[in-house]
Amino acid sequence: MPSKTKHLAENALMLGIALVFLFLSTYTILGIVTVFFLPLPFLLLGLRRSVSNMVWISIAFTLLGSIVNGVASATIALLSAFLGAVMGIMYSKKGKALPALTAGAAVVFLGYVLMLAVLTFVMNVDIKELIKQADQLRPQFVSEKEYAQAMELAKMVLPAFFVISSFVQSFITHGLARLLGKRLGRPVPALPPIRQWNFPRSLLYYYFIAMISILVFGNGLKDTFWESAVYNLKMILDVIFILQGLSFCLFAADLYGWKRMTPVLIVSLFIFPFLSTILSLIGIFDLGIRLREKLETRVKRG
Repeated sequence: MPSKTKHLAENALMLGIALVFLFLSTYTILGIVTVFFLPLPFLLLGLRRSVSNMVWISIAFTLLGSIVNGVASATIALLSAFLGAVMGIMYSKKGKALPALTAGAAVVFLGYVLMLAVLTFVMNVDIKELIKQADQLRPQFVSEKEYAQAMELAKMVLPAFFVISSFVQSFITHGLARLLGKRLGRPVPALPPIRQWNFPRSLLYYYFIAMISILVFGNGLKDTFWESAVYNLKMILDVIFILQGLSFCLFAADLYGWKRMTPVLIVSLFIFPFLSTILSLIGIFDLGIRLREKLETRVKRG
Protein backbone atom coordinates (compact mmCIF):
# COMPACT_ATOMS: atom_id res chain seq x y z
CA MET A 1 0.00 0.00 0.00
CA PRO A 2 1.48 3.38 -0.98
CA SER A 3 2.59 5.53 1.92
CA LYS A 4 0.11 8.32 1.09
CA THR A 5 -2.82 5.89 0.95
CA LYS A 6 -1.67 4.31 4.21
CA HIS A 7 -1.57 7.75 5.87
CA LEU A 8 -5.08 8.56 4.63
CA ALA A 9 -6.40 5.24 5.92
CA GLU A 10 -4.76 5.81 9.31
CA ASN A 11 -6.16 9.35 9.46
CA ALA A 12 -9.66 8.06 8.70
CA LEU A 13 -9.34 5.31 11.34
CA MET A 14 -8.21 7.75 14.03
CA LEU A 15 -10.96 10.22 13.12
CA GLY A 16 -13.51 7.40 13.39
CA ILE A 17 -12.23 6.38 16.84
CA ALA A 18 -12.24 10.01 18.00
CA LEU A 19 -15.78 10.45 16.67
CA VAL A 20 -16.96 7.45 18.72
CA PHE A 21 -15.36 8.97 21.85
CA LEU A 22 -17.00 12.31 21.06
CA PHE A 23 -20.44 10.70 20.67
CA LEU A 24 -20.04 8.82 23.97
CA SER A 25 -18.82 11.98 25.69
CA THR A 26 -21.82 13.96 24.43
CA TYR A 27 -24.72 11.56 24.87
CA THR A 28 -23.78 9.00 27.56
CA ILE A 29 -22.71 8.89 31.21
CA LEU A 30 -19.44 7.38 29.97
CA GLY A 31 -18.50 10.91 28.94
CA ILE A 32 -16.89 11.55 32.34
CA VAL A 33 -14.25 8.99 31.26
CA THR A 34 -14.21 9.04 27.45
CA VAL A 35 -13.62 12.80 27.30
CA PHE A 36 -10.08 12.14 28.56
CA PHE A 37 -9.46 9.74 25.65
CA LEU A 38 -10.53 12.23 22.98
CA PRO A 39 -7.07 13.83 22.43
CA LEU A 40 -5.26 10.48 22.14
CA PRO A 41 -5.95 9.66 18.44
CA PHE A 42 -4.61 13.10 17.47
CA LEU A 43 -1.62 12.76 19.79
CA LEU A 44 -0.67 9.47 18.13
CA LEU A 45 -1.07 11.03 14.69
CA GLY A 46 0.93 14.10 15.77
CA LEU A 47 3.91 11.87 16.53
CA ARG A 48 4.23 11.10 12.78
CA ARG A 49 2.52 13.97 10.96
CA SER A 50 3.51 17.49 9.97
CA VAL A 51 1.97 20.59 11.54
CA SER A 52 -0.04 21.40 8.40
CA ASN A 53 -1.47 17.86 8.26
CA MET A 54 -2.57 18.05 11.88
CA VAL A 55 -4.24 21.43 11.30
CA TRP A 56 -6.37 19.98 8.50
CA ILE A 57 -7.18 16.85 10.49
CA SER A 58 -8.24 18.98 13.48
CA ILE A 59 -10.45 21.15 11.28
CA ALA A 60 -12.06 18.05 9.74
CA PHE A 61 -12.82 16.64 13.20
CA THR A 62 -14.29 19.97 14.30
CA LEU A 63 -16.67 19.94 11.33
CA LEU A 64 -17.66 16.35 12.13
CA GLY A 65 -18.15 17.38 15.76
CA SER A 66 -20.59 20.11 14.75
CA ILE A 67 -22.79 17.41 13.19
CA VAL A 68 -22.90 15.46 16.49
CA ASN A 69 -24.33 18.26 18.63
CA GLY A 70 -23.79 21.67 17.07
CA VAL A 71 -21.53 24.34 18.55
CA ALA A 72 -20.96 22.59 21.90
CA SER A 73 -19.57 19.40 20.34
CA ALA A 74 -17.62 21.36 17.74
CA THR A 75 -15.88 23.31 20.52
CA ILE A 76 -14.98 20.13 22.43
CA ALA A 77 -13.80 18.49 19.19
CA LEU A 78 -11.60 21.47 18.29
CA LEU A 79 -9.99 21.67 21.73
CA SER A 80 -9.41 17.91 22.00
CA ALA A 81 -7.92 17.70 18.52
CA PHE A 82 -5.56 20.62 19.08
CA LEU A 83 -4.54 19.37 22.52
CA GLY A 84 -3.58 15.96 21.14
CA ALA A 85 -1.98 17.39 17.99
CA VAL A 86 0.14 19.94 19.86
CA MET A 87 1.36 17.41 22.42
CA GLY A 88 2.12 14.82 19.74
CA ILE A 89 4.09 17.30 17.63
CA MET A 90 6.02 18.54 20.68
CA TYR A 91 6.92 14.96 21.68
CA SER A 92 8.15 14.35 18.14
CA LYS A 93 10.17 17.56 17.79
CA LYS A 94 11.57 17.98 21.32
CA GLY A 95 11.89 14.35 22.37
CA LYS A 96 11.03 15.31 25.96
CA ALA A 97 7.85 15.19 28.02
CA LEU A 98 7.96 18.56 29.81
CA PRO A 99 7.72 20.83 26.72
CA ALA A 100 4.75 18.76 25.50
CA LEU A 101 3.03 18.94 28.89
CA THR A 102 3.53 22.71 29.08
CA ALA A 103 2.26 23.23 25.53
CA GLY A 104 -0.71 20.97 26.26
CA ALA A 105 -1.56 22.94 29.41
CA ALA A 106 -1.43 26.18 27.39
CA VAL A 107 -3.89 24.72 24.87
CA VAL A 108 -6.26 23.60 27.64
CA PHE A 109 -6.12 27.02 29.31
CA LEU A 110 -6.90 28.77 26.03
CA GLY A 111 -9.68 26.21 25.62
CA TYR A 112 -11.26 27.30 28.89
CA VAL A 113 -11.21 30.89 27.66
CA LEU A 114 -12.72 29.83 24.32
CA MET A 115 -15.47 27.82 26.03
CA LEU A 116 -16.38 30.78 28.23
CA ALA A 117 -16.53 32.95 25.10
CA VAL A 118 -18.76 30.41 23.30
CA LEU A 119 -21.07 30.14 26.32
CA THR A 120 -21.34 33.92 26.62
CA PHE A 121 -21.47 35.15 23.03
CA VAL A 122 -22.77 32.17 21.04
CA MET A 123 -25.03 30.26 23.45
CA ASN A 124 -26.07 33.42 25.36
CA VAL A 125 -25.40 31.91 28.78
CA ASP A 126 -25.23 34.50 31.59
CA ILE A 127 -22.10 33.53 33.56
CA LYS A 128 -22.89 36.01 36.36
CA GLU A 129 -26.33 34.45 36.78
CA LEU A 130 -24.74 31.00 37.09
CA ILE A 131 -22.44 32.31 39.80
CA LYS A 132 -25.43 33.79 41.65
CA GLN A 133 -27.18 30.42 41.50
CA ALA A 134 -24.13 28.85 43.16
CA ASP A 135 -24.88 31.01 46.22
CA GLN A 136 -28.03 28.91 46.74
CA LEU A 137 -25.96 25.74 47.18
CA ARG A 138 -24.78 26.75 50.67
CA PRO A 139 -24.69 23.75 53.08
CA GLN A 140 -26.78 24.19 56.22
CA PHE A 141 -23.81 23.88 58.57
CA VAL A 142 -21.98 26.81 56.88
CA SER A 143 -23.00 30.34 57.86
CA GLU A 144 -24.00 32.84 55.17
CA LYS A 145 -21.01 35.05 55.98
CA GLU A 146 -18.49 32.19 55.74
CA TYR A 147 -20.05 30.93 52.51
CA ALA A 148 -20.03 34.41 50.99
CA GLN A 149 -16.35 34.81 51.87
CA ALA A 150 -15.53 31.40 50.39
CA MET A 151 -17.42 32.24 47.18
CA GLU A 152 -15.62 35.57 46.84
CA LEU A 153 -12.26 33.83 47.26
CA ALA A 154 -13.27 31.17 44.73
CA LYS A 155 -14.21 33.82 42.17
CA MET A 156 -10.92 35.63 42.82
CA VAL A 157 -8.68 32.58 42.31
CA LEU A 158 -10.59 31.23 39.29
CA PRO A 159 -7.67 32.02 36.90
CA ALA A 160 -5.28 30.02 39.13
CA PHE A 161 -7.80 27.17 39.21
CA PHE A 162 -7.89 27.19 35.40
CA VAL A 163 -4.07 27.11 35.22
CA ILE A 164 -3.81 24.20 37.67
CA SER A 165 -6.66 22.33 35.97
CA SER A 166 -4.92 22.83 32.61
CA PHE A 167 -1.78 21.10 33.86
CA VAL A 168 -3.82 18.32 35.47
CA GLN A 169 -5.59 17.69 32.14
CA SER A 170 -2.25 17.73 30.33
CA PHE A 171 -0.79 15.24 32.83
CA ILE A 172 -3.76 12.89 32.42
CA THR A 173 -3.40 13.00 28.64
CA HIS A 174 0.33 12.32 28.98
CA GLY A 175 -0.25 9.34 31.28
CA LEU A 176 -2.85 7.77 28.98
CA ALA A 177 -0.62 8.40 25.95
CA ARG A 178 2.28 6.64 27.69
CA LEU A 179 0.14 3.56 28.38
CA LEU A 180 -1.33 3.46 24.88
CA GLY A 181 1.97 4.28 23.17
CA LYS A 182 3.67 1.26 24.76
CA ARG A 183 0.98 -1.09 23.48
CA LEU A 184 0.98 0.35 19.94
CA GLY A 185 4.75 0.60 19.59
CA ARG A 186 4.75 4.41 19.52
CA PRO A 187 6.72 5.29 22.64
CA VAL A 188 5.98 8.63 24.30
CA PRO A 189 8.83 10.32 26.24
CA ALA A 190 8.59 9.88 30.02
CA LEU A 191 8.86 12.49 32.74
CA PRO A 192 11.68 12.09 35.27
CA PRO A 193 10.61 10.28 38.47
CA ILE A 194 8.85 12.61 40.95
CA ARG A 195 11.75 12.23 43.38
CA GLN A 196 13.98 14.00 40.85
CA TRP A 197 11.70 17.00 40.37
CA ASN A 198 13.27 20.25 41.50
CA PHE A 199 11.65 23.62 40.85
CA PRO A 200 13.59 26.91 40.46
CA ARG A 201 14.75 28.41 43.74
CA SER A 202 13.70 31.86 42.52
CA LEU A 203 10.05 30.89 43.14
CA LEU A 204 10.70 31.52 46.83
CA TYR A 205 11.12 35.25 46.13
CA TYR A 206 7.74 35.43 44.41
CA TYR A 207 6.17 33.51 47.30
CA PHE A 208 7.55 35.83 49.96
CA ILE A 209 6.52 38.89 47.92
CA ALA A 210 2.98 37.47 47.71
CA MET A 211 2.88 36.70 51.45
CA ILE A 212 4.20 40.15 52.44
CA SER A 213 1.69 41.80 50.11
CA ILE A 214 -1.18 39.88 51.74
CA LEU A 215 -0.02 40.49 55.32
CA VAL A 216 1.10 44.11 55.02
CA PHE A 217 -0.93 45.57 52.18
CA GLY A 218 -3.99 43.31 52.39
CA ASN A 219 -6.52 46.05 53.18
CA GLY A 220 -5.05 48.44 50.63
CA LEU A 221 -5.25 45.83 47.86
CA LYS A 222 -8.87 44.89 48.58
CA ASP A 223 -11.19 44.84 45.54
CA THR A 224 -8.32 45.68 43.16
CA PHE A 225 -6.62 43.83 40.33
CA TRP A 226 -3.53 43.36 42.50
CA GLU A 227 -5.47 41.49 45.18
CA SER A 228 -6.62 38.96 42.60
CA ALA A 229 -3.12 38.73 41.09
CA VAL A 230 -1.45 38.12 44.47
CA TYR A 231 -3.93 35.45 45.59
CA ASN A 232 -3.74 33.65 42.25
CA LEU A 233 0.05 33.69 42.38
CA LYS A 234 0.04 32.33 45.93
CA MET A 235 -2.37 29.52 45.04
CA ILE A 236 -0.21 28.37 42.11
CA LEU A 237 2.97 28.56 44.22
CA ASP A 238 1.30 26.59 47.03
CA VAL A 239 0.67 23.72 44.60
CA ILE A 240 4.27 23.91 43.31
CA PHE A 241 5.69 23.75 46.85
CA ILE A 242 3.43 20.77 47.66
CA LEU A 243 4.95 18.98 44.66
CA GLN A 244 8.44 20.03 45.78
CA GLY A 245 7.76 18.66 49.28
CA LEU A 246 6.39 15.42 47.84
CA SER A 247 9.47 15.16 45.63
CA PHE A 248 11.75 15.58 48.66
CA CYS A 249 9.88 12.92 50.67
CA LEU A 250 10.07 10.44 47.79
CA PHE A 251 13.77 11.32 47.34
CA ALA A 252 14.40 10.62 51.03
CA ALA A 253 12.43 7.36 50.88
CA ASP A 254 14.49 6.22 47.89
CA LEU A 255 17.73 7.30 49.58
CA TYR A 256 16.98 5.23 52.68
CA GLY A 257 15.50 2.34 50.70
CA TRP A 258 11.95 2.86 51.96
CA LYS A 259 10.37 2.18 48.58
CA ARG A 260 7.15 0.86 50.12
CA MET A 261 6.54 4.33 51.56
CA THR A 262 6.03 5.85 48.11
CA PRO A 263 2.43 4.67 47.39
CA VAL A 264 1.48 5.19 51.06
CA LEU A 265 2.62 8.81 50.95
CA ILE A 266 0.85 9.59 47.68
CA VAL A 267 -2.43 7.99 48.81
CA SER A 268 -2.22 9.73 52.21
CA LEU A 269 -1.95 13.08 50.42
CA PHE A 270 -5.52 12.63 49.15
CA ILE A 271 -6.90 11.10 52.36
CA PHE A 272 -5.45 13.66 54.79
CA PRO A 273 -5.70 17.19 53.30
CA PHE A 274 -3.63 18.75 56.13
CA LEU A 275 -0.66 16.76 54.80
CA SER A 276 -0.49 19.16 51.86
CA THR A 277 0.34 22.02 54.25
CA ILE A 278 3.20 20.00 55.74
CA LEU A 279 4.49 19.08 52.29
CA SER A 280 4.33 22.74 51.24
CA LEU A 281 6.52 23.74 54.20
CA ILE A 282 8.96 20.91 53.45
CA GLY A 283 9.09 22.07 49.82
CA ILE A 284 9.91 25.64 50.91
CA PHE A 285 12.71 24.40 53.20
CA ASP A 286 14.01 22.07 50.48
CA LEU A 287 14.37 24.96 48.03
CA GLY A 288 15.50 27.48 50.65
CA ILE A 289 18.26 25.57 52.41
CA ARG A 290 18.81 22.79 49.84
CA LEU A 291 17.51 20.14 52.22
CA ARG A 292 17.99 17.17 49.92
CA GLU A 293 21.64 18.00 49.27
CA LYS A 294 22.31 18.13 53.02
CA LEU A 295 20.46 14.84 53.54
CA GLU A 296 22.34 13.12 50.72
CA THR A 297 25.68 14.31 52.10
CA ARG A 298 24.78 13.10 55.58
CA VAL A 299 23.76 9.64 54.33
CA LYS A 300 26.91 9.24 52.25
CA ARG A 301 29.04 10.11 55.29
CA GLY A 302 27.27 7.36 57.17
